[in-house]
Amino acid sequence: MVRKPAKMYRNISKKAYTRRKYMGGVPGSKIVQFEMGNLSQEFPTEVDLVVEEACQIRHSALEAARITANRRLMKDVGRSNFHFKVRVFPHHVLRENKQATGAGADRVSEGMRLAFGKAVGTAARVEAGQKLMTVYSTPQYLEKIKDALNHAGYKLPSPSHLKTSVLKVSGKIIAAPKLVGEKIVAAPVVTEEAAAEVAKGAKDAGKAAAPAKDEKKGAAPSKGGKK
Repeated sequence: MVRKPAKMYRNISKKAYTRRKYMGGVPGSKIVQFEMGNLSQEFPTEVDLVVEEACQIRHSALEAARITANRRLMKDVGRSNFHFKVRVFPHHVLRENKQATGAGADRVSEGMRLAFGKAVGTAARVEAGQKLMTVYSTPQYLEKIKDALNHAGYKLPSPSHLKTSVLKVSGKIIAAPKLVGEKIVAAPVVTEEAAAEVAKGAKDAGKAAAPAKDEKKGAAPSKGGKK
């Protein structure tokens, strides 16, 4: 069987087919991760990859774009300096009426017209102006992030552009994450109020310990005590 080109599934037609409960043998999605990088830290800069046309994007194209962007971010920015997120999921199931092709396959390929077909893959349906991928980071890595997302856009069936915005970071104090092997261990999140209470408690404990030390010194027997 010859695999049909991706342009045959690019345009949106009819209703989405997503009820997997009533279908069998749906190929699994090739997307292995939807969030990458440092997931435990807040970043002030957001860069979005936005599609300009409504279309269907196959799971293989989404995975190719994810790999391209993530590989460049890991190399140029570093794992602990960004949070990369894929914002769509391939819910729509693609169907195809498979037919034999080649010499002498005329009689084999004849079949019922407008046949229902079998599941051959999945795709995500997106609208014009929808955010497809997002990278959170700091302003110093902005140009490298734009370059990574631009290369990811080449893998998509729709023209795309980038949108940059500044986020208001909340008052959370997040310790630096620890890299253990290939995994990042998230650091505990401590609010400013909790940190102030801990510092105040330590200060009070130090004041309480000082008088106890003086009392101990005063209780020491003087020279020339009772005989």
